[in-house]
Amino acid sequence: MSKDRMVVALDIGTSKITILVGEIDDVGDLHIVAFGESKSKGIEKGIINKPSDAIRSIKEAIDMAESTAGSKITSVIANVGGYHLECRNDSEKTDFGMSQKTITQHDIDDLIEKVASKLPRENYEIIHIIPKKYILDEEDEIIDPVGLVGSKIEGKFHIILDKINAYTNLKKVIESSGVRVANFVANPVASASAVLYPEEKDMGIVVLDIGAGTTDMAVYREGSIDHIRSFPVGGNQVTMDIAHRFKVSKEEAENLKIEYGGAIADLSENHVIEVFPRGSEEPIQIEQFELVDTIEARLSEIFEIVKNELEETGFINKINGGIVLTGGVSNTPDIKELAENIIGMDVRIGKPKDYKGFSDKIAFPQYATAIGMLLFTKSNSQGHSLTPSETSSEIDIFGMFKSFVEKLKNLF
Repeated sequence: MSKDRMVVALDIGTSKITILVGEIDDVGDLHIVAFGESKSKGIEKGIINKPSDAIRSIKEAIDMAESTAGSKITSVIANVGGYHLECRNDSEKTDFGMSQKTITQHDIDDLIEKVASKLPRENYEIIHIIPKKYILDEEDEIIDPVGLVGSKIEGKFHIILDKINAYTNLKKVIESSGVRVANFVANPVASASAVLYPEEKDMGIVVLDIGAGTTDMAVYREGSIDHIRSFPVGGNQVTMDIAHRFKVSKEEAENLKIEYGGAIADLSENHVIEVFPRGSEEPIQIEQFELVDTIEARLSEIFEIVKNELEETGFINKINGGIVLTGGVSNTPDIKELAENIIGMDVRIGKPKDYKGFSDKIAFPQYATAIGMLLFTKSNSQGHSLTPSETSSEIDIFGMFKSFVEKLKNLF
């Protein structure tokens, strides 16, 4: 296995920790060559609440992936998510004072530096400064202006920030598990990278990644990201609703959700289910309708929250491509129809694409974030080679994937 084109994704979620080792071949295709997973502990809604448990969970997933890969993992691309993420759109311009200036990468970097210099560095960490488009001479809108000629250039950017304490705690826990963090990718950006098609981004599309602890939303318009938001509600709340209503353990509630669950009570089958209430040796019977009704109530709340966010931000009438649901909760039967009924848009279920290997394990919505991190990293590293560790048995991408934003940290 070649080490010079390797990238490792670490997806830290509320319910599971996933490690994917990807290899980028000579034509730029992504191959998944190793997989590791463990049950997540010590993490809730994107927040570290018990570091020692979180470290053990991460180590367990890393050990499994290293065993599959036959190599030691020393650095990773990690995800960051949760309600502490914030976004904004900003722009900067440069007037060259000449009519025939050839735009260089240095000119683009200068615009990004100007944007970064205005950001609140005391309480926030920059996760992304993503170019949306460039405008040459106040007329032409350009995706990649390098090599073109103009006298003025303006760049429009989408910026994603994380609260400094949440960011620092997450990074500390990851590095305490024995790997370095080469870069972070925000959950909504990663998920969108795995499930969206370019034409959907042009039309206007919403990605909803409903995980165990959070629901992450990304809005794309005119080909680029325009808004993100994370809501602190997800599949775990559904599980706890079931546990409370039927007085069963969390484990049994989760099993009931997976085996008999659905999103629309009126479409559920008329099964009678036998369950054991907490502390009782005598089973009771519940109707599947009651179970699905419980699930439907919480999922409806999530979709109402999303609809309100789209209305308040003015996007509700600007999304022509509809909504893509992904994340583990999107496996719920009839969830597509429920989302369409509440939000009033076309909905499809988004499964990860544009990769090869391990499809029997990871070709499902719950792996969109992990695969998306690899795809996002690949698309932002064209023309570069991954830097292998000095020890050939190690997968080390730390040197190659330090983003431009990471380099900017030295300026402040």
